[in-house]
Order: sequence, then structure tokens, then C-alpha cells
Amino acid sequence: MCGTEMILSGVLTLCSLGCLIYMLIRLAQEKGALHAVLGFLFPIYPFFWGWVNSGRLGIVDVMGFWTAVMLIYTGFTVAMTAAAAQSMMFVP
Repeated sequence: MCGTEMILSGVLTLCSLGCLIYMLIRLAQEKGALHAVLGFLFPIYPFFWGWVNSGRLGIVDVMGFWTAVMLIYTGFTVAMTAAAAQSMMFVP
């Protein structure tokens, strides 16, 4: 990976981590510390819980941002993996 790709990957990871921490705090406030610990161990739990309760909690914008970051990161990872695989195929 080149420097630009590493920086973009790091920025996307930090954005996703920030959203996860925010959702863990909201989860702890709403359902207790045990749910926050479970959310830390299984990050998909606060993601789905956040979408289910986004209207009631008023966090649709946060969940939309988190979803966008995850989709961009997934697409970026697929593109970088494909580029790396293609460059490995044509080595003389």
C-alpha cells in the first residue's frame, strides 16, 4: 500500500471507531454497561441497535455517516485488494 492509501484507510478507520465509541456511550446510557461491553466485543450489535433506535434517539445522521464510512471502506478495500491481485498476476 502506498502512503495515500494508508492515510485514507486510517482516516476511515478513525471515523468508524469514533462512531462506535459514540454508539457504545449511547448504548450504555440506554441499556446499561453490560450492553456496552457486549457492543465492544461485537461491534455489529451497536450498529444494528443504533439503526433500530435511530429515530427515537435522533441519531439518524450519525448512523448514516457510520454506514457511509463502512461502505466506502469496504469498497476501498475491495479495490485495493483487486489492484494488488492484478499486479501480482502479471509479474514476469
